[in-house]
Amino acid sequence: MHNFTSYTIHKAIFSPTYGTAHAATLVAEQLSLNISTEKIKKLDLTTPASRSSRYFFGSNDLVIVGAPVYAGQLPPVENLFRNLRGNQTPCILLAGYGNRHYDDTLAQMANIMMQQGFICIGAIACIIPHIFSEKLGSGRPNLSDLSRIAAFANALKPKFETDSFAAITLPGAAFPEKKERKFMPKSLNADLCTHCGLCAASCPTGAINKENGEIDQTKCINCMRCSVVCPAKARSFEADGIRSYLEENFSEPREIEFFL
Repeated sequence: MHNFTSYTIHKAIFSPTYGTAHAATLVAEQLSLNISTEKIKKLDLTTPASRSSRYFFGSNDLVIVGAPVYAGQLPPVENLFRNLRGNQTPCILLAGYGNRHYDDTLAQMANIMMQQGFICIGAIACIIPHIFSEKLGSGRPNLSDLSRIAAFANALKPKFETDSFAAITLPGAAFPEKKERKFMPKSLNADLCTHCGLCAASCPTGAINKENGEIDQTKCINCMRCSVVCPAKARSFEADGIRSYLEENFSEPREIEFFL
C-alpha cells in the first residue's frame, strides 16, 4: 500500500504569463509539506519545443496539470497535454482564470487526461491576474486563497491511504463548441526593440517571425507572452475595449472552487 509521501509530484503546466504556474506551485507546496523537495518536479509545457517530447508517469507519480482559461475554455493550443502518458496515474487539474469564470476548462482537461491514462482525483479553479486587466484578479492568489488551497490539499491526502482512486465529476462540457479566435491588435515599438529574439523563442504557438518580429494572426492566441517576456517592454496589446467590458461586469471577487 502506498503512503502519500512515497509519491513524486510533477507540475505539468502551460502558463504564458506565469499566473497559472504560480498557483500550481502553491498547490504543490501545500501537498508536499512533509515531502522532500527533490520529489517535486517541474515540467513547463508553454513552448512548442516542450510539447514535442513525450513524458511517461507511473503508479508512484502524482501529476498536477494546469492551464489558464481563455474565454471559458482551454487555450486553443494543438495537442495540449497530449504528450503526457499515465498508467492509471493520479492527477490533479488546475484552471487559472482572471475572476470571470472557468466554464468548461476543467471538464476539457479531465477528458484529455483520462484519454492519456490518468485518473483525475481532484480539481481546483484558482483566480489569478487577468492578462487584459490590472484590476481583475490583482494580487491573487492571496492569503485567503492560500487557506482554500490548503483545505483542498488536506482533503486530497486521505485519497492516498489506499491504492484505489476514483475519478471525480466536474461541471462543464468536455467537448464545448469552439469559440471564434479573434486577433487582438498588437504593436511593436521599433525604437525600444533590441531584436533579442526572446519573444519569438518564447511564443507558445510559434506565431512570431524570428527574422522581423511580425506576428502571424492565424497562430496567435492573444496570450500576451511576448509582452511579458520582452526585456525592453517593446510589445503592447490594444485591449482597452475588452478591459472595460471585463472590469464593468466581473469585478466582484470570486472564491477559489475545488472538487474532490
